[in-house]
Amino acid sequence: MSAWEIIEGDCLDVMPTLGPVDHVITDPPYTQRTSVNMRSRKDKSDGGAFIGSPDRRRIDFDGVDGLEQSIASAALVIARRWCVIFCALEQIGTYADAAGKCWVRGTVWHRTNSAPQFTGDRPGQACEGVAIMHREGRKRWNRGGQNLCWVGPTANSVAEPTRGVTGHPTPKPEWLMIDAIEAFTDPGDLVLDPFCGSGTTGVACLRLGRRFIGIEKDSRHVATARERLAAEAAGTTLQAARAGQVAMFPGDT
Repeated sequence: MSAWEIIEGDCLDVMPTLGPVDHVITDPPYTQRTSVNMRSRKDKSDGGAFIGSPDRRRIDFDGVDGLEQSIASAALVIARRWCVIFCALEQIGTYADAAGKCWVRGTVWHRTNSAPQFTGDRPGQACEGVAIMHREGRKRWNRGGQNLCWVGPTANSVAEPTRGVTGHPTPKPEWLMIDAIEAFTDPGDLVLDPFCGSGTTGVACLRLGRRFIGIEKDSRHVATARERLAAEAAGTTLQAARAGQVAMFPGDT
């Protein structure tokens, strides 16, 4: 039996058809305002080209405004334990209201290489929100009473191993998803990412000995995620697999 599966479809249609999972850890689209702003934002490192221009990875998905209640409800029905949802700062309260008694708290990811506000007329945006929920009942995570605030670079960092390879316009960095999986899950747990994109959460799960189900409705990213997780399960990387290299120890995960 495979340790991972990628399902193509709309997660709100697919999730009710699945059995229970241990955790839901995911990065849905943010607000419509975020999507629109990213489509029109110029990249100063590329001669002022628009992010959405043909020579850039186009952000062609809409925000989830108005769907936060449905996303949180579906996640909390299927998860035995933790639901961790990355979001815009403005959405934390919306997810808290949707979770009701299952709400735990919100935190942030401070992006250390965020671009400044080039117009200079307002502060730049250096953080993203994280909504943390749990099925009613006793809670446990792997870091005791420690505080949680992620601090580190985005996937556009030179150090990010998948930089520019997956074709996804807004990938989460591997280091971040690895840390989230380490903090909230245990070896052997089944983790669901209903907005799995190019599969970064799945990579983190396989690397740490967790099982993974991803749902993604964009067929391009479905293909990439399957290719990427097959490479990870074989003990290599997407880049190496595409270059025709083989793992030093085939079959390692």
